[in-house]
Amino acid sequence: MKHIIVSLIILICSTSLFPQFGSQDSGGPLTPEWAAYDVKFYNINLNINPDKQTINGWVGVTVEAVSNMKEFVLDLDDKYRITKIIWDSPTESKEISFKHENGKIKIQLPEEVAIGQSFTVKIYYNGKPGIAKNPPWDDGFTWGKTKNGDHWVGVTCQGGGADTWWPCKDHPSDEPDSVLLNWSVPLNLICVSNGKLRYVLDNKEGTKTFCWFVSTPINNYGVSINIAPYDTLQYKYTSITGEEIPVTIWVLPENIEKAREHCSEFLDHLKWYEELLGPYPFRLDKYGVAESPYLGMEHQTIIANGYGYRDDQFGFDWLHHHELGHEWWGNMVTAKDWSDFWIHEAICGYMQTLYIEEKLSDRSPFAFMMNWKLWKNEQPVAPRKEMTSSDAYTNDMYSKGSYVLHTLRYYVGDDTFKMILRRWAYPDSEMEKVTDGSQCRFATTDEFLEIAEKVSDRELDWFWEVYFRQAKLPVLQAIIENGFLYLEWKIENNLPFSVPVEVKLEGEITKVEMREGAGSIKIPEGVEPVIDPDKWLTMSDVEFKNLNK
Repeated sequence: MKHIIVSLIILICSTSLFPQFGSQDSGGPLTPEWAAYDVKFYNINLNINPDKQTINGWVGVTVEAVSNMKEFVLDLDDKYRITKIIWDSPTESKEISFKHENGKIKIQLPEEVAIGQSFTVKIYYNGKPGIAKNPPWDDGFTWGKTKNGDHWVGVTCQGGGADTWWPCKDHPSDEPDSVLLNWSVPLNLICVSNGKLRYVLDNKEGTKTFCWFVSTPINNYGVSINIAPYDTLQYKYTSITGEEIPVTIWVLPENIEKAREHCSEFLDHLKWYEELLGPYPFRLDKYGVAESPYLGMEHQTIIANGYGYRDDQFGFDWLHHHELGHEWWGNMVTAKDWSDFWIHEAICGYMQTLYIEEKLSDRSPFAFMMNWKLWKNEQPVAPRKEMTSSDAYTNDMYSKGSYVLHTLRYYVGDDTFKMILRRWAYPDSEMEKVTDGSQCRFATTDEFLEIAEKVSDRELDWFWEVYFRQAKLPVLQAIIENGFLYLEWKIENNLPFSVPVEVKLEGEITKVEMREGAGSIKIPEGVEPVIDPDKWLTMSDVEFKNLNK
């Protein structure tokens, strides 16, 4: 099969579409205040008022002390007014003092909490969330309307963090073990959220409360809501494990027939991912998709999809396929720091490449060609430093990262590469059976190197160093002289690099080994060699000279 260099990044990663986070940022160096505790549980209880575009309620936070604590620091935007904070212990419940400024809530604990002890506080607050100007790349609420004039609400916060709408520890290295979500909305609306629906309560005051429970770890930006007068499409899907996974699509009523014709494709995507990467990670909760008033987002177990129930020019719903991939890359396997965010986006972007090759290559022989001009080569794909969200969001991390995976696949071989992907998702076959939340884990670039070396039985540290840790790409020098084509890699900082190079001569492709970064091949007189004819190599340029002319 002719290999296709493809990437969804051409559609979702142009400069104009990249997140514009403004002054608020997520992540960064792990401060002592953040490092002092481990979040165990969030209990989020909010009333969403679409008419006034406000939220109010309370959030309970249960943590375990990692060091002795007298002060407890959380994050919440200053636009909100905190009315009180309650110390909630088994023996007493009382108000405690706090300061809320510069996006931080500094809470004075009524007593010192020793290492290993747990405690809970409840933050009561209200306010008007920021409005997302260009969701999902811009953070905030989308207060939309359906064609019939009903409220249609969504929220996105990947860049600025969940503290743009609820108090939390705004760092990617800490996730709760579980989350309870109680969303109160007007009676005529449905509120769809993460995890499993426990019940719906009529509050007898013009609102009803939807209680959802997330039984596994979840990253903060993955917590979300979708509010509209939804209809539903429900499907039966049997996982590769034999378990039945409830699949529900929440659809605006005016689009129900269009969705019915389209959404069976979603099950094909789910099966494809399971066969490649292992079982769907959250099969005890659900797989859900909610029609959203913005393009899309990978909210855990409830993908936001605003693509309009249509296939693109290549014959498939790329938006759904991409966001579904994040259930493995981002939701189950989560970057421990924003500097490792290629684990979410570069890998997930390359999933569409593999899908098109396998399913649609007969219709799309050159689908999704990579736009090389997006690469600035100003920052490594995975820098060796703690980063904020806006630091990490670059074209190099997205699109160049996907292309690096393409080159890795070429180097180790297709079957080995796909097994690397599976073991990046699930480190062993026993873990593929797990559903209790321990299947969710943090990952780093170095950990992925170790797994790739183990699966491929090759040393790959040199590959990682050049492609993931350096900003500048390899340059290939090619010289024709005395009947030979001489090839040599030129690498920033003179690092070792030995990826072989394919050369096409008279219709046949030969792989030239590049031991110690150089190699050669004899070429017939008058034949013009084609270097890297199938475009496997992630490189800056080919410096070509013909000394015979």
